Amino acid sequence: MESLKWENIFLKELEEFMLTAPAISLVHKTDHAFRVWKICEKIGKKTGADFEVLCAAALLHDLGRHYGLEIHGEKSAELAEPILKKHNFPEEKIPIVLDAIAKHDYNMSKRKRKTIESKILYDSDKIDAFGAVGVYRHILFTIQGRIRISGVVPKLKERYRGLSLPESKKAAKKDYEYTVDYFKKLTKELKKNKP
Repeated sequence: MESLKWENIFLKELEEFMLTAPAISLVHKTDHAFRVWKICEKIGKKTGADFEVLCAAALLHDLGRHYGLEIHGEKSAELAEPILKKHNFPEEKIPIVLDAIAKHDYNMSKRKRKTIESKILYDSDKIDAFGAVGVYRHILFTIQGRIRISGVVPKLKERYRGLSLPESKKAAKKDYEYTVDYFKKLTKELKKNKP
């Protein structure tokens, strides 16, 4: 499978990038990119998506995050382009990869994501906020001061409602419910035990 070849190449590129990136985001490192790729793979099997495009887009989608940017899709695409060209990624697929990366930010209108690959990347990135790993990531977000515990459940609901594909919602449902339940209980216990 061609995507395995690209997986190895882009994981190595991502690891090298992380050594010199100016503002590392703890919750958007190589492990996050790899999980997003695996979620893309799962959803992609059900939708007939291009796995080479998904692999490249997933593994390179957060390069701009490590420049301290919250809205980072365009910067990530800009940084991904020379990496794709350096490794002779199929030229006709490069614009599709860059489009998916550029349009994966949460503030981007759903209507602008036209390809199946851009929809899958967006959904997979958001799905990584669910489940046990999602709990861990949200706790890191709260420690960093990016969100309050009381704001996690509304954010999770917004993410789930915003998923583009029915296949994504189906794949994420169990982990989404687990994460919402966890943070509801945590919020309740923190309120109850407040001095």
